[in-house]
Amino acid sequence: MTLSISAAAIPVLIVFALSARWTWWRASKPGLKVLCYHKIGAPPPGSKLKELWVSPEKFRAQVKYLMAKGFSTLLFSDLKKLHASGAPLPEKAVLITFDDGYENNYLHAWPILKELGAKANIFVVFNTKGKVNLWHDPASEPWVNMATLEQLKEMQNSGVMEYGSHTMSHPHLSALPPGDAAWEIAESKRQLEAAFGREMCAFAYPYGDGAYAPAIREKALEAGYTFDFSFRQGKTGWPWNRKGSAIDRLFIRGGDNTWDLALQLSRGASRL
Repeated sequence: MTLSISAAAIPVLIVFALSARWTWWRASKPGLKVLCYHKIGAPPPGSKLKELWVSPEKFRAQVKYLMAKGFSTLLFSDLKKLHASGAPLPEKAVLITFDDGYENNYLHAWPILKELGAKANIFVVFNTKGKVNLWHDPASEPWVNMATLEQLKEMQNSGVMEYGSHTMSHPHLSALPPGDAAWEIAESKRQLEAAFGREMCAFAYPYGDGAYAPAIREKALEAGYTFDFSFRQGKTGWPWNRKGSAIDRLFIRGGDNTWDLALQLSRGASRL
């Protein structure tokens, strides 16, 4: 009898073990929801960073989910108004962010956002606009086109997209001399503001490097950014303590589905 009960329990245990990879069993976690995307499209042959690519079909499904569930998508300027006033976040507020500024954001993400009535934000690497992702080793991630200044301006003028800084050249900030790191952070703000004619109130650390290094983070705050964003997984409490820590984000992977998205939004992570 004991053996038969144990054998019957095995399938249940297997199902439980597999489902425990996901965070459905965790309590919902409060805080600011910031989704982090990179590239929208199909990864090119030879890409070893396929998780950075989300298909247009999946992106559309994820944005449709947000809109169907009543989420309001915020621009950086919307978040700044809330922060300045001390107002609470809308109950279902979310920031959609893209790192780097790829042309595929213009070709694939922007039309979907326009169609579905959503808004988003891009952290732009200033020196590579209109070029390619020069910081990547082509052996691991083939070079792809970055958005041009004209494409970026078109998206901004539509009211659908706003921009933040992702440095001048996408370096590992902690590997640079302090003065060079400070220049990458501050000069990108100056150049982007001159190019787009508006304040750049948000900054994201390339690779997340420096977000939790006090000496580097101090340079981002000194440069005048209101917000600085990490690449660490999670949600950040609101009202946000600017001096306390950078804002964490919810990394959306190429293999994620809408259930993963729902868990990210509620639990702060979808998988262990």
